[in-house]
Amino acid sequence: LAAMAAAEETAVGTAAEGSDLRSFFSTRGVAADLAALDDQTLKALDEKYIIARDLDAATVLSKIHHLVGHSEASIVPYEGLSYQLPCRDPGQHEYDPTLRQLCLRRGKVETCTVGDPRTSRKAEIITATLSLVKKTVLSGHRSFSDGLRYGDEVFKQDKKTVDDALLDICCLLECPRASLKMLELGPGTVVGPLIFTMEDGAENHCRSFGPSGARVHEGISNITVEQGATVNFILLVQRDDVFWDFARSQLRHELNCVVMIGGDGEPNVMTRAFLRKLKDCLSVPVYALTDSDPEGISIFCTYKFGSAEMPFDNVGLTIPDIKLIAYIGDDALHLSHLQPLAKRDRSILKGLCAQKHVIGDEQLRENIHFMMNRGLKCKIEALYYLQYLPTDYIRKAVGNLEDI
Repeated sequence: LAAMAAAEETAVGTAAEGSDLRSFFSTRGVAADLAALDDQTLKALDEKYIIARDLDAATVLSKIHHLVGHSEASIVPYEGLSYQLPCRDPGQHEYDPTLRQLCLRRGKVETCTVGDPRTSRKAEIITATLSLVKKTVLSGHRSFSDGLRYGDEVFKQDKKTVDDALLDICCLLECPRASLKMLELGPGTVVGPLIFTMEDGAENHCRSFGPSGARVHEGISNITVEQGATVNFILLVQRDDVFWDFARSQLRHELNCVVMIGGDGEPNVMTRAFLRKLKDCLSVPVYALTDSDPEGISIFCTYKFGSAEMPFDNVGLTIPDIKLIAYIGDDALHLSHLQPLAKRDRSILKGLCAQKHVIGDEQLRENIHFMMNRGLKCKIEALYYLQYLPTDYIRKAVGNLEDI
């Protein structure tokens, strides 16, 4: 408790130092993107959107203290404890052309109070999650968020309940999950002639991890290409089985590319942050090979525009100029290679159509309209009918690169 109190005493100064939005963009590696913006414009963006800042432990503890009104190590859901939760509904999402990402607007809140029959359970879950987060931050260690649901019977071992509570807490504290010391499972994998320079100055060669590639992780300050090697582009692949096919093939050497996958295809924060750093360090185009189905389009949109689940934490995690290798509707694919849309597929497409920034992208609009009008979708494996692996198809898709 004494250590916590001492930490909280320094929190106000730390918070003030970290309050400058330009400085935060710099820490996320995107300061150059916004160099032309004046302070007044940045202030207006900060007032309009919830933009999660990276916070140190002292600031996180101070903000939790402010929420619950005391500094005890354990937090209990006492009667009357109330939270003003920022609304995360799609109606509060907005694509900002200046930031080139999906954002969460401020203003609309939901009140949750312990003892209120309508909202008491949610308030109790928020409180239990805050208590476990506080213990984790105080311990100085990191934890996987999946393990939280076993820490209190209020969760009933329900992963979604814990994830939703963590997102609410991130909005309340205006910080990313990493500041809560909560890690995500399923990081990505990358294979190619790369050298990782760690924050302590040590160098790791990607090839030293074997033919299956290196697991994406934090702590990488710079990425370079091995001497004598060439990288023309980065190929992001959606699914594990396809990634392993590419990783074990000669495609990387034929096309001089780096191949990467998100954790089991899911664009988690760690993978997206690494991909952005990889692109910025190598200064090469990024192409995405996803399933030509509604879920694949949604995954691509997360990499391009940002996460719709966490619109408050997209700074430095998007690739606005990422290109989709789209093949549905291509004359080379016979209709027998396509599959009918399911009910869930149509629901996803409807949601995508409601997003102006998605429909405003010509390539995405054409793919979405093809699926809706024909009622068909396509998996990556359909390309295998043309060639195993579909090297020629990918070569054609990135054919604007002169040396490929």
